[in-house]
Amino acid sequence: MPNGTKKTATIVLSVLVVVLALAAGLFLFLFLSEKGAVADTNSQVSNTEQQIKDQKGKLSDAKSETTDLQDKGQDLQGTHDQLQACTDSTKAALQALDNGDQAGLTKAVDDMVDNCPRDLGTGGS
Repeated sequence: MPNGTKKTATIVLSVLVVVLALAAGLFLFLFLSEKGAVADTNSQVSNTEQQIKDQKGKLSDAKSETTDLQDKGQDLQGTHDQLQACTDSTKAALQALDNGDQAGLTKAVDDMVDNCPRDLGTGGS
């Protein structure tokens, strides 16, 4: 091999080594930056999953509270209906008394006995 050809081959190989070294450095930089981005994304996913879990817990609590309130509402409606029947019987008794209707008064008082809770006014139900 002539001396000029060795020199040219050395320069070409040196340039090729520099280009490959730069390419390797670029790939290393890209790899490390993407690795950091992946870690950030994983952290965001973990945070989002925790927020979803927290929201599901709040939703479950709200559903439970809604069910409890519906049950209390039904209980209150039952109490209202019972007290309304008692009130209606009492009004009928007072009306019969005012009209002097003995038979109507007897029926209304019997209805009061049936419709009015025994523990009315004592705090029980």
